[in-house]
Amino acid sequence: MLNRRLTSPVPASAMRILLVLIAFGMIAVPALLALARTGEPTGRRVGRALIIFLTPAFALGLIHGVPELDGRALQNPIAWTTFRLVLTGLALILPWCLYVWLTGRR
Repeated sequence: MLNRRLTSPVPASAMRILLVLIAFGMIAVPALLALARTGEPTGRRVGRALIIFLTPAFALGLIHGVPELDGRALQNPIAWTTFRLVLTGLALILPWCLYVWLTGRR
């Protein structure tokens, strides 16, 4: 009974796809909400939506561009891993913060 192999009812590839869709939704939804706002010129709405959508790409690009953040840290690997987790969380929360800040009622 203790040696019984535990298997997940959902394959790992399906979970990976689900997590990518959730992450994309957390980035795309505030950009689409900013794009759908009425009462502002179209150019301003498109510009704000692009800022909201592309800003997390900078944080994620930083993770993949800096060797220490990409998991190849030779010194202080725990600190670099922590910084990588903070940047990832920031990339998911930043679009909502930017949406509130850029589209707030004045």
